[in-house]
Amino acid sequence: MDDELLNTRETGKYLKRPAGTLSQWRYLGRGPAYIRVGREVRYRKSDLDAWLEANRIEPEAVSA
Repeated sequence: MDDELLNTRETGKYLKRPAGTLSQWRYLGRGPAYIRVGREVRYRKSDLDAWLEANRIEPEAVSA
């Protein structure tokens, strides 16, 4: 499977969040799965998409 790896800056752009937010999420044990390669952090694009889908909220339909 050829899955693109994004660095923190690229991931921040993809999720529209600052890189500092991603760092905070890692510290708190939240956010999308990541891979540590030595001192560097990488995110699989497929993991980001799965994380977004898992955090998707479907509003309940309101009867009129």
